[in-house]
Amino acid sequence: MTFSVFTYNTLFNRAVEEIKPLILEHQPDVLCLQEVKTDEANLKMIEKFGLKLADFSNSFIKFGQVFGVATFYNPKKLRHVRSTTLHSGSNLTEILFQIFQALLGYNKPKTFLKSDFVEKTSKKDFSICNIHLYVVGSNALRLKHIKEVIQGIETKEKTPLILAGDFNYFPYLRRRLENLMKTHGFKEATKNIFQTIKFTRDGIFENFNLFQRVSIKIAKKLLQNLKIDYIFYRNLKLVKTERIEVRFSDHFPIISYFSQIKKTP
Repeated sequence: MTFSVFTYNTLFNRAVEEIKPLILEHQPDVLCLQEVKTDEANLKMIEKFGLKLADFSNSFIKFGQVFGVATFYNPKKLRHVRSTTLHSGSNLTEILFQIFQALLGYNKPKTFLKSDFVEKTSKKDFSICNIHLYVVGSNALRLKHIKEVIQGIETKEKTPLILAGDFNYFPYLRRRLENLMKTHGFKEATKNIFQTIKFTRDGIFENFNLFQRVSIKIAKKLLQNLKIDYIFYRNLKLVKTERIEVRFSDHFPIISYFSQIKKTP
């Protein structure tokens, strides 16, 4: 049985206004959204498109509204078992980055929302971790958070697992990310995709703050292909991955299709 995972950073909920045709066309079995408004009205509006909310986790407040990550699923195909917000520890470096973010007015903490599902037909289970990592910080710090969450999940279960979302992992120390995933048995579903974020013609979105606008202008000059959204998986078979060519956000949505691995007798 094949199931699909769709991940999308909605740019402060901006893309949610245009998400209905995407859901109807691609019919994802699991939808992982980042930077989505987590108020009841917004989440219920998304459910009207045929999906059901598994859970959400708040991340930050901006424009007087609460944003976070939210995971939805196809109730005809999947049964939601539970969801858990995972936390990683803090050290002095992380505290300094938090202070730096607060000074910039961009207090966005790391977010990991793990949801467990069972396929109704095959009765096989799998888990998905919806991820949104710091935009202000180092790749070394992001690696630390990813490692802590993976280890925390491993102590609980060894079911098929997918990590999907906005990693904000910039194009350096790439080998370290690959080695970390390889150590924990993960493969990259987005390996054939080389760009997941694209700027407007003038390089900005009107909702970006000063720090973000300056960062985008620098990134646009230095980086031709910026990939910060990923899907990693283990104990599953990848069928295909596609980048969806729409411009409702500064990110492109990504969808991957998986099938369960048949166990040998």
